[in-house]
Amino acid sequence: MAAPTFLFSFDFDGTLVDEPPHPIINPGLNGFLESVQTQGSLWAVNTGRTLFQALDGIAEHKIRPLPDFIMAKERELYAPTQFNRWVDVGDWNKRCQKEHKRFIKTHRKLLKRVRALLEAETKVQWVEGMEETPGVIATSDDEMTKVCGYIEEETQNDDVLSYERNSIYLRFSHAAYHKGSVLQELARHLGVSKERICVAGDNHNDMSMLCPTVADYRVCPNNAIPEVQSLVTGSPGGLIGNGRASFGVLEGIQRLLSAETQEQPAP
Repeated sequence: MAAPTFLFSFDFDGTLVDEPPHPIINPGLNGFLESVQTQGSLWAVNTGRTLFQALDGIAEHKIRPLPDFIMAKERELYAPTQFNRWVDVGDWNKRCQKEHKRFIKTHRKLLKRVRALLEAETKVQWVEGMEETPGVIATSDDEMTKVCGYIEEETQNDDVLSYERNSIYLRFSHAAYHKGSVLQELARHLGVSKERICVAGDNHNDMSMLCPTVADYRVCPNNAIPEVQSLVTGSPGGLIGNGRASFGVLEGIQRLLSAETQEQPAP
């Protein structure tokens, strides 16, 4: 496969789709995605959802064409076959699963200590057994901010244990696997440089792919959390779209790519 002209990586909830009472999806989204593929570029969903939850959301909101890749659970990488089956890309998922099994084994005592601390100091729900790694559900964003403070203080000397936060939800993970690293793996697989990557996200777990070291073009909608807005606008190539979710994302991408076209020298 020839390297794509551009690679677009979108978070799903809060970025491509919104929630009531706001309009759920920009009516122009499917037309934009069609033009992406027609012009030799590729688009991907990069989400905290599982693969099947991502596919359910795409079907529910009638998003077409289907993405060329789905990055699920903030770390897994899938591509469709000609028979619409989604399969692993290379050995990334196997390596990811192997590292997380080792991670759980070596961090069992530390995670037990973190759980005891959180259950003593907060009202969070500890979730375990549904995925490779445990997670936490807080009662509010403010409580989750406190939870993250407790976790960081308890694990400050550990460079392997990390977590992915999205609003009141948190999933523990290996520090080497997140939205940024899985996107970089996809870019390596495709042979596309960060100068031709455009990303969009709105929440804490999107920040690893919204870094200038991952993508030169970075957009967030105006419903993005303040931390994301500061990260995106903190260096050239990033901006906040004028609108929520896909309304802001499409407007922001249009401005970014228009600026690039204007800066290119005349032939």
